[in-house]
Amino acid sequence: MADLPFKAFDADNHYYEATDAFIRHIDPAMNKRCMQWATIDGKERLLVAGKVNRFIPNPTFDPVSKPGALQDFFRGRNKDGVDVKTMFGELDPISERPEYRDRDKRLELMDAQNIEAALFFPTLGVGMEQSLRHDPPAVVAAFTAFNRWLAEDWGFAYQERIFAAPVISMIDVDWAVSEVEWALANDARMVVMVPGPVPTPDGGDRSPGMPHYDPVWARIAEAGITVGMHGGDGGLHDYNERWEPTADFQSFRTSTFKQITGHDRQIFDTMAALVCHGLYDRHPNLRIACIENGGMFAPRLVEELKIAYGKMPQEFRTDPVEQFVNHVWVSPYYEDDIDLIKETMGADHMLFGSDYPHAEGLEVPTDFIYDIPNFTDAEAKAMMRDNAWDVITPRSALAA
Repeated sequence: MADLPFKAFDADNHYYEATDAFIRHIDPAMNKRCMQWATIDGKERLLVAGKVNRFIPNPTFDPVSKPGALQDFFRGRNKDGVDVKTMFGELDPISERPEYRDRDKRLELMDAQNIEAALFFPTLGVGMEQSLRHDPPAVVAAFTAFNRWLAEDWGFAYQERIFAAPVISMIDVDWAVSEVEWALANDARMVVMVPGPVPTPDGGDRSPGMPHYDPVWARIAEAGITVGMHGGDGGLHDYNERWEPTADFQSFRTSTFKQITGHDRQIFDTMAALVCHGLYDRHPNLRIACIENGGMFAPRLVEELKIAYGKMPQEFRTDPVEQFVNHVWVSPYYEDDIDLIKETMGADHMLFGSDYPHAEGLEVPTDFIYDIPNFTDAEAKAMMRDNAWDVITPRSALAA
């Protein structure tokens, strides 16, 4: 473990959801339209809207992968072409890893890892909206139940160290506003959304930056909390189907085409939409933290925004590059060109995230320091601690 002269703030930690995360508090009248468990061929399967859901191959998380098992794959070091399933290696019974589901056990682990605090995000929860998009009331019921479970099992600011983010879907604006209100009343410091267009009741999609969603953004901006845009199923497989046959979104199942073309498309397009559709002009106190989306989209987006501004300055109320770099924080992957991202965003708008305890994350979170050898001591401390504390602290609208 890296010997840091400070305790780190990890901006990307995960829990593994309890099997009743979507069920414990569900409205009984909505149960069959949302999540259920079924035993099929001797295995526990998650049914979403009555259909087997494959977003997570093993949604019981029993057994579960070891942290960092896929580091060589994601660093591009799979020279022997070993398949991902084999690279997972030996799995752990979930009963042997209580820290994945118990917040007090997790705090003990964080102490051992030299982690002062962490943002906590769903593992399963970021893949559920698309499976229910045809039924907006079911989306509302499912995430209402999920967020109550999250508050109960993890809390939103537990001992001022574990900051779990409740999930907000824009599919129902009135519900989203009320859910943000509920989250604020329960001390949430961040809410989480999945990047991508918002499903609409007619089966279409709409940019989350459109004025239609302003009631939600306005309440978030007024409260001064940050929105975590965490990677998940944002419906990109519909795009991929235009190029090659595909099935439902599945974690760790991909093709070379999807790997190359879809690596950052979802977050790139979402961040572009928020600027181009004027969100930050209308809500200048908004802050967005891009978590587990990588950071290589940022230099490309800045270049495209510069070009668009040069061609169509009349279409932007203010400089779009300044909008992006002022309102957005980026948590890069360890395999990214992190120095390039720093040139684009500045060290003060970067966040360290280990993705612990996921297989694609770091086995030892603070070893991220070895991936930023060209950062000064002050820049490293800002990225690995101070910036996250700033992001998690509500900001007065007067400071925007």
